[in-house]
Amino acid sequence: MNLDVRSLRTFSRLAHSGAEKAAGSLTTLAGIDTYVNVTKVELGTKADVENEFAERDLVSVNIGFSGGLDGRTILAFSPESAERLVDALVPGMDPTSGDGELAASSLKEVANIMLGGFIDGWADYLDTSIDITTPTYVDEDSGGPLEEVETDGFEHQDDERILVFRNQLEAADDAIGFDLYMVPTSQSIGTIVEASGDDGALPVESFAAFSEMICDGANQASDDITAMTGIDTAVEVSRLSFVPIEGVPMSLTDGVRRGVVLEFTGTPSGYIAILFDEPSAENIASSLLPGMEADEAMRQSAIQEIGNIVTSGFLDGWANALETTIEISPPRHVHDIGSAIVDPLATDLAQSQEYAFLIDSTIRTDDDEFTCDIYALPDENELRKALEQLSPAA
Repeated sequence: MNLDVRSLRTFSRLAHSGAEKAAGSLTTLAGIDTYVNVTKVELGTKADVENEFAERDLVSVNIGFSGGLDGRTILAFSPESAERLVDALVPGMDPTSGDGELAASSLKEVANIMLGGFIDGWADYLDTSIDITTPTYVDEDSGGPLEEVETDGFEHQDDERILVFRNQLEAADDAIGFDLYMVPTSQSIGTIVEASGDDGALPVESFAAFSEMICDGANQASDDITAMTGIDTAVEVSRLSFVPIEGVPMSLTDGVRRGVVLEFTGTPSGYIAILFDEPSAENIASSLLPGMEADEAMRQSAIQEIGNIVTSGFLDGWANALETTIEISPPRHVHDIGSAIVDPLATDLAQSQEYAFLIDSTIRTDDDEFTCDIYALPDENELRKALEQLSPAA
């Protein structure tokens, strides 16, 4: 099975269109004005998705689909958003009370209508019929929302990799936010790729190999942080997303972040941001400069130094795997909300491309002493060259 940028654009547009139908269904059903914030096509592992559900304590409703396409759709809410939605549907009912079964039933009704409309868009595009199962409420004691998702065709060195279409939706008043996931089988992805009709597609193994390269880079960066600070760290998540270029800033939270931004050149080229939340930045400075953390210039220098080390560790593995040289610019210190930091990077890439490959890795300590987020935005043309080098036929 092959994938390419044209296929991914088709996936993204279909997913966004379907999510808009789902948002419209919720508006009609509950009277809640809802919009699609950002649509991503993510290549990651089942474990990454399951861990995110567990960490965020998400409430979800699961619906399978089969026929012209096979797979799973999931509507996932934070507990707070689920409570507000249930209250909009059944005013005055407490979803944590004895009416919990009724609350789950209300969420299943919402999911059935929203996800049904979402799948209809794919059926129309493929000119086929797609049947959906009855909704299943997924609680915290279950095996997880992706327990039965097929990974055949995406496995690479024993990793269960999946392609996930993920839409982030929000109510206009920000009172309710939720994610809509679609996880098709590998065979179904092949069906969509064939419908997009691009002869220049690359084997999915190329994307899987690049995704693994990202994981290796994140692990090296984690080891470098541990060696530099003496604090044990681990990679929590590392994934490759395909997102409209204007959606890149919306992929970050609006929390204030400190860190560095660097440009890298070679194959591939692009930008990378190493960002810490403010408590993490303070802890990093204290680890590297004990007793001198009150000196702002020294603190900034420490953050730049660790940003430079993390970037080198993250990208050196790429250069080795691709047998190329990747040069990095001096680190530029940044201190702003996350979306404002990456917005100029996305704007620069937008001069030559409509979509971006966003690489997102998170490194953290067990006790949350600090968290380091790595965001890389490679140039699309240069990334394609890298993927061609990773192709099994290369």
